[in-house]
Amino acid sequence: MKKQLKNILLFFFILFSIAHPQKKETNVLYQYSVINALSAGVYEGDLNVNELKKFGNFGLGTFNNIDGEMIVLDGIIYQVKTDGVPIETAKNLLSPFAAVTFFKSDTTIELKTPQTLQKIKELLDAALPSENYLYAIKISGKFQKVKTRSVPKQQQPFPDLASVIKKQVTFEKDNVNGTVIGFKMPEFIDGVNVKSYHFHFLSSDKHFGGHLLDLVLDKGKIEIGVIKEFRCQLPSTKNYTETKFVKEECYLPNK
Repeated sequence: MKKQLKNILLFFFILFSIAHPQKKETNVLYQYSVINALSAGVYEGDLNVNELKKFGNFGLGTFNNIDGEMIVLDGIIYQVKTDGVPIETAKNLLSPFAAVTFFKSDTTIELKTPQTLQKIKELLDAALPSENYLYAIKISGKFQKVKTRSVPKQQQPFPDLASVIKKQVTFEKDNVNGTVIGFKMPEFIDGVNVKSYHFHFLSSDKHFGGHLLDLVLDKGKIEIGVIKEFRCQLPSTKNYTETKFVKEECYLPNK
């Protein structure tokens, strides 16, 4: 009788779970590893991209061996290698660093006149309610020009990130529709993530993307999600465990 009751309760629990799936938490940042580890040459992680999707549908990062730029948009993860062309990733691809969230806009700013990247940052600085929170930022629209980059895949022994970025490959595109994906981080998070702004770009036709270096937006909109909860998972890899790194400003030049 007890076993039968247990089976009945289990059946109704499964039925309830199917009918009422767990609600995904919006604007909670999930991060895998820390940026200072990446800066020091920790390019091997043990988080696959299929697992990463459980924690967010919007974000950025990179792949093991720094094999291209990661873009996460609408639940799809793209890889941009040194040809500048985004491709959807295989489920078993691994990442040494990523930051994602389930994006929900709290504020929208309509832009009807051309804006440079610097002007957009100034508009954001004026619109953000506090310097002490994290922000997910999506900028979508028509762009007069966009400049992006990616870096070549690395082999062991791994150089530091500054050395890798010196070999970056840049791409430029005029008159392109697309989306800027990124975050604004407070000063106190420096070393854990990149302080201030960090953006990647994906064109609407999925033919162009990468780490954003510069842009001119023709017209579009900025959507801002306020993040007040932050979760960080650290790698279990030998590369992470044995590397010695100290807190220093991350080298991610936007030039």
